[in-house]
Amino acid sequence: MIDWRLLQTFVQAARSGSFTKASLVLRISPAAVSQNIKSIEDQLGVRLFTRTTRQVKLTSEGQTFLSRCQPAMEALDEAVELAGQEATQMAGRIRLTSTTAFGRSHILPEISKFMMRHPMISVDLELSDGFVDLVAGEFDFAVRAGILPENEYISKRLVRITPTVCATPEYFQKYGKPTTPQDIIRHRCIGMLSNPSRRVFEWEFADKNKAFAQPVEPVFVANDPEAVVLAAVQGVGLAQVGTNLVEPYLNSGKLVTALSDYSVESRGIYLVYPSKRFVPTRVRALMDSISASLVSDA
Repeated sequence: MIDWRLLQTFVQAARSGSFTKASLVLRISPAAVSQNIKSIEDQLGVRLFTRTTRQVKLTSEGQTFLSRCQPAMEALDEAVELAGQEATQMAGRIRLTSTTAFGRSHILPEISKFMMRHPMISVDLELSDGFVDLVAGEFDFAVRAGILPENEYISKRLVRITPTVCATPEYFQKYGKPTTPQDIIRHRCIGMLSNPSRRVFEWEFADKNKAFAQPVEPVFVANDPEAVVLAAVQGVGLAQVGTNLVEPYLNSGKLVTALSDYSVESRGIYLVYPSKRFVPTRVRALMDSISASLVSDA
């Protein structure tokens, strides 16, 4: 296959009728233009130009070749120009994924405001609490919760999350408060079910800055964090959920915390994207807008 840069040299030389003029447009030396043309001729096995001391002129084969490749080169130039414009303009499509509960409560409202400010932007939002491959899913970025492993992605913590044990005041009046993490095995626990593995998450604690996991035997399980919170609010039992989900209920007194001395701050909600290079302006703007909307000590 002939290199695109060689074809670009040929088309410009044919348009200019001069290797010297073509070299000025392409910002290469006349000798480089001549060498590029020779490379094409060698690959094709035909002579494209007749050369004299005063001018260069297309041969019959050169004219035929130009008539075929010039439209393709123009289309390619237009594609390059449009790609550059789309990358720098506030227009086009943004594709992102977010955890379900946080996506509904925080990301979706910010997307709505962003799209009102930039009406030429369109957005694809996928809500999922399972693992999502950004590259395979062709996502521009993701908002994920948990502890992120070291990988090739760039990440920025948006919100610090503390797993919080809580229940209604009425529940604690009836069953008492656990005083150690081990006490939870005697309580009516609400479990969070992992979507990919279908296992119940262990609860997370820390003692003297050392983190550990405590298995639970739940009386109720759900695969949605909001459902876990609502079950706790309705008095089903004891739950451990992120502070970002239960804060309104704690402030209103509908839920009360327990085991706060054993809290572990090992999690967060992160904005994740594949690379710092070549991030389109529209994508960068939405990421910045989401980041700025979340007031946090992350």
